[in-house]
Amino acid sequence: MSTPDQLAWEARLRRPVAFAAFGAGLLLLVGTVVFQSILDDRPGIRALPDFLLSVNQSPGPLIASSLLQALAALLLALVFYYLFRATVHRSPTVPRWFVYLIFLGPAMYAISQVIGAIDRIDVAEMFADQSYAFEDANPGDDPDLTECPAIRGALGEACAEELLRDNSNGAAIFLSLGGSVLVAFLFVMLPLRARRAGLISPFMSILGVITGVLLVLQILPLVPVVIEAFWLGAIGALFLGNWPGGRGPAWESGEAEPWPTPAQRRGLLGPRDEAPADEAEAEPERAPEPEAEAEPGAEPDPERPSSRKRKRKRR
Repeated sequence: MSTPDQLAWEARLRRPVAFAAFGAGLLLLVGTVVFQSILDDRPGIRALPDFLLSVNQSPGPLIASSLLQALAALLLALVFYYLFRATVHRSPTVPRWFVYLIFLGPAMYAISQVIGAIDRIDVAEMFADQSYAFEDANPGDDPDLTECPAIRGALGEACAEELLRDNSNGAAIFLSLGGSVLVAFLFVMLPLRARRAGLISPFMSILGVITGVLLVLQILPLVPVVIEAFWLGAIGALFLGNWPGGRGPAWESGEAEPWPTPAQRRGLLGPRDEAPADEAEAEPERAPEPEAEAEPGAEPDPERPSSRKRKRKRR
């Protein structure tokens, strides 16, 4: 695709993709809030058993949260594809097979959210009805799972964990893990490539890397969601051109150009500050002035004797 056609394609789709980025960030936050609101904080019952009892009592919030998360992942694929197309035109060294991961990762994650919600609803019903037992449990273990089913205290939490483990869906786990890793990989690699092409700032590139790392490690549950939503909102504003100081020149030229530094954006670097070495090279060296020739017939100036003081001898 030629550069004018690429720029026309970007101008035509930048508004829909920007709204997709805003929508993905908003759906991500709303889905997380809905998921956190499932717990009823029942007295004497720990978090996981309380979660299963709440899902069994009202599965609607879990289904809504899963659908919102799935839709956010699908919108994320559109944002990644737009950024990929803009980057690969300006930097042809970007691997073309990235495009398969752009659609595969979010699709896997979206499907895993729906399947996982259905499985958790089934497990929640079993836990609430106490219609389960662990036949292979050993009486001497701590906790003693032979005393299950139980709901309250540490034993209730151990029963809930073992019930989820025994009834886990292998396909849902594979899709969730694979989709999360692929999405995290895209958050790391695409912003780095886009930064080299001059499409995003170094700050946005670093923030994307942090988001990808936190999505895999899951050290702080809510922090990756907040950072990812912020990144999506910022990238949407960048697509629309509503960026402090304007977008980088690569968006207008269609070529790979460095993202301007803050000093360049404020106009603090003049032409002499930007390329002092070029001016030094362009300035011709001055030839040494020729010495004045002596006039014909003129006697050369005698060299001055060195001023040495001689001691007079006393008579």
